[in-house]
Amino acid sequence: RQSVRDHHRTIMRKLRGVHTFYDPTSHIWRGLPSPPLWNPDQSLGQAVLGMLDRTRSKVVQISADSGVEVTGGEMFLRTVRVAQNLIKLGYGNPEDIFAMAVRNGEHAAPVLFACFALGIPVNTMDPSFQRDDLGHILAIAKPKLVFCDAETLGELTAACELTGVTPKVIVVGDKIAGYTHVEDLLVPTGIEDSFVPVNIETPNNQPAVLVCSSGTTGRSKAVSLSHSICIAHVASFYLIQADDVIFAYSTLYWLSGLIMLLAGTALGATRIITRETFSVPRTLDILQRYRVSAMIVPPSQAWAIANDPAASVRALASLRLPMCGGSAVSASLKQAFDRLIPGRSLEVMYGFSEISTAVSYTKGEFYRDGSVGFAGPRMEIKIVDDGGVALGIGQEGEILVRTKYVFMGYYGNQKATKEMLDDEGWMHSGDIGRFDKDGLLYVVDRKKDLIKYRNYQISPSDVEAVLQSICGGATV
Repeated sequence: RQSVRDHHRTIMRKLRGVHTFYDPTSHIWRGLPSPPLWNPDQSLGQAVLGMLDRTRSKVVQISADSGVEVTGGEMFLRTVRVAQNLIKLGYGNPEDIFAMAVRNGEHAAPVLFACFALGIPVNTMDPSFQRDDLGHILAIAKPKLVFCDAETLGELTAACELTGVTPKVIVVGDKIAGYTHVEDLLVPTGIEDSFVPVNIETPNNQPAVLVCSSGTTGRSKAVSLSHSICIAHVASFYLIQADDVIFAYSTLYWLSGLIMLLAGTALGATRIITRETFSVPRTLDILQRYRVSAMIVPPSQAWAIANDPAASVRALASLRLPMCGGSAVSASLKQAFDRLIPGRSLEVMYGFSEISTAVSYTKGEFYRDGSVGFAGPRMEIKIVDDGGVALGIGQEGEILVRTKYVFMGYYGNQKATKEMLDDEGWMHSGDIGRFDKDGLLYVVDRKKDLIKYRNYQISPSDVEAVLQSICGGATV
């Protein structure tokens, strides 16, 4: 009788502060219905400038390269000047698309914020891309203007020649003759006080960012994220706190880079930036010099830190919240990293670009080997078989995710959008997983990545786990 009664009602499980809901009728798991940090019915420009105005005296950005500190008020002013000077140059049409292929320098944030304030979508590209990859993305987005690191200019120029796409280029970093430099956009306009960010009537239908998909099922696609989903998901990253000092090497190309920038701004946290690429000595220096309390790293960087003799409990003492995601995080990696942070835990996150935040996350002592944690706030998750039938606890199938705010599709690729997003709003992750009885999610495979050997199906994740456990193996 108890099981019949349970079959007709929703069960809430409370595990010492961790909440997850399971509906045994629909087999849907739900995270907490917590509200976004900002109102999603506004533009990102309005939201960002409003928060910068409220944190005028607080340091919101510190460059670990130059030591330059920027307050909310200074970031506000830089954003307004970039926006107004872009308008002077003839830019400002929301129908246009801009692109950014820049490292985490001092000017990346105000440029991105200025685009939001003008209502212009931004395609974030990896500054380390070679001409073929740059060309592939350029051909999709066809940006009118590209902000580009000086070091990337040669590859970008070659990519433009390959594709026939000819955007205007503004250089970031070293100045190059014949090109407008980003600092030219920071000159005073004399009318800063009159600036008002663009009002967007339907922010859920206006793209703010085009991010590149992971490319696990082919070449990267341009994931179109609206102003509303960026506010409801990216900026509302629930693990960061207002008094945190946050850090990640991820550029704006990576979802984690966008999360650290937008969520940090939404909460008024202090963000540490560097244009340098990852190294353990540099990481330990930044952690100790700025007392970093929250950091996102991919598994490869977490492994490098955990295996380096210079990494110590003392060096990582300030870390309240180390986070890891982007690819599979093995139990051996988590155990190795956790030895450096006694009393705390490397929190594992699972998500994908189309959701634009963490679908699930682990919670300290509730971690179990192989788990990617509990359903995140505002998430609905179900496991389905090949026929689309929802499966119960412990059964493996494809992970589907649904949220109130849905990505706008793959830019210029309606066919791929229909394959990803069904008529009921469920996004097909392409990952194989299951839930246990306590609401912990496990990702066990990619639907299309199975290796076949002598008619046996071999899981790549199993191979990766073995390789990661081998002493001296940095990454897979």
